[in-house]
Amino acid sequence: MHSQVSIRTLIPPEPVIVGESFQVQYVLEDGDKNALIMPATFPGFRIIVGPQIYEGNMSTPKGMILVKNAVYTLEALTPGKFIIAGATALTGTKTISGLNVIIEVISKRNAAQLEDRLQSNDTEYYLRPGENVQQKIAKNLFVKVAVNKQTCFTGEAILATFKLYSRLQSQSDIIKNPGFYGFTVYDMENLQDKVVAEENINGKRFDVHTIRKVQLYPLQAGVFTIDAMQIKNIIQFSRSAINKKPEQEIIEGIQGFDEKENISSGTEIFENEISTTPITITVKPLPEKNKPTSFSGAVGSFTISSSINKKEFYKNEQGFLEVVVQGSGNFTQLDAPVIIWPDGIEGFEPSVNDNIIKTELPLTGSRIFRYPFVSSRSGSYELKPVSFSFYNKDSNNYKTLFSLPVAITISTAEQKKDSNANLQSPSSIAVQSEKAARIAVVIVVVIVLSILFYWIFKKKEKLAPVAEIELLTTHSPKEVMKNVNVDLENAADFYAQLYNAIWKYFSQRFSLSGSQMNKQWLRKKLTETEIGEATIDELITLLSQCESGMFTNANLELDKELLRLQAIHLLEKIDSRIAS
Repeated sequence: MHSQVSIRTLIPPEPVIVGESFQVQYVLEDGDKNALIMPATFPGFRIIVGPQIYEGNMSTPKGMILVKNAVYTLEALTPGKFIIAGATALTGTKTISGLNVIIEVISKRNAAQLEDRLQSNDTEYYLRPGENVQQKIAKNLFVKVAVNKQTCFTGEAILATFKLYSRLQSQSDIIKNPGFYGFTVYDMENLQDKVVAEENINGKRFDVHTIRKVQLYPLQAGVFTIDAMQIKNIIQFSRSAINKKPEQEIIEGIQGFDEKENISSGTEIFENEISTTPITITVKPLPEKNKPTSFSGAVGSFTISSSINKKEFYKNEQGFLEVVVQGSGNFTQLDAPVIIWPDGIEGFEPSVNDNIIKTELPLTGSRIFRYPFVSSRSGSYELKPVSFSFYNKDSNNYKTLFSLPVAITISTAEQKKDSNANLQSPSSIAVQSEKAARIAVVIVVVIVLSILFYWIFKKKEKLAPVAEIELLTTHSPKEVMKNVNVDLENAADFYAQLYNAIWKYFSQRFSLSGSQMNKQWLRKKLTETEIGEATIDELITLLSQCESGMFTNANLELDKELLRLQAIHLLEKIDSRIAS
């Protein structure tokens, strides 16, 4: 005989109820055609029907085998736990014995109490006979996005929260994050924060997982859409009446689950996909009436102050003017205030450092602009008050604030040089830096024009890699974007300019060249620099849009100026993080 001959005992996976019928099956696999399954006895039970003998062929990896099945219909007489003895089969010259199993019998009263618990808020793990699986999943597992408003002004904060609601045993994988085109994004909470709460919906208690919570700041007026977040789910149900509180696991970007390989008896697995509903946001332009000429987009409530690192300086000694904007509002979109330097003092672009409380809506804290300066002329100077204009949503009007003036003195003495080193003066360094910047600008312009010429006449050929060149200085995001022409009739040319401007910035910031200039390497570098994952994803998406526009001639129907502004704010956000 074959060595794989076996006999199994099958009983219901859930407890049986006193007075109700159920079946016990003895299944003999790969036995002899004349094999016999010996009659069984069932102490504590009444045999209603049986044994009923069925036989047939079953396909296995080793071929077709003969299967015989002896079925008994029984009635439980008293509650308790009982042994169902394994059957004995005679096949050929051998006797095969099956294993004993234990079955639980409960009273009708206990069965009713169990059903009440299963129908309570504690679990939906049990899949009842005849229950519609898809309807059960739809009622007990869904994802929602909520926004605090759908109409706002340019620069006004919108809160968007993505939550997964579940009463099921499930694993969920975020397969598509929503796009926030037209907005600057600031993440408040995400998966790593593991924010879980309970909410009561229509009398049922749900586990609620905050997947993502973001502040959105519109870049310009118009109608914009927060598109769908898509989630793939694997849901596990038990065919047994188990009072188990379901658990959920949420991941992002991990390929596949292995749960199907470890399904216990009486458990079934189902898959589905769910998504949020796209939401339309209407952004109104800020009023033109009484708008200050110095207004650059700040919306909220702010104060401004300025200070100097010391009052007296040597000639050609570097000093720093700090301008601090405090309050609440669209900090991520604040431009550096314009400084009117006195004749005789040369100022430079500021570094930016943020101290922001991310849990506040709108963002609360401060942005510090640190302006370096030098002077080669002795004398007394007064740095004029720095102005800052913003739109206050609460009072619905514009306000312009001024810092106090700052007095400084430049002595007639030169800053002492280190006798042990051949160091250049700050003024000389500044002059050389300015010269280097001008040379770099000329070089970059020549490169960009050359590449554009190549694209115009050879669009169908593969894009040449960005030229390998070591740039001498780092330009601000606005400077690298100022030559991106949104009025170009040929969309491919616009995307090419935007694409190269973005790479120009990173080539200077990280000294990139050649094979390093690709999205995979950039993602790795930004991650090492502790740039947020959401910001990196937004940047990679923007680069991909540019590539699509350059190579496919696809009409992406995106506002060019909006894309340019989005690029500026993304780079400024990254620039600020790197500088801090």
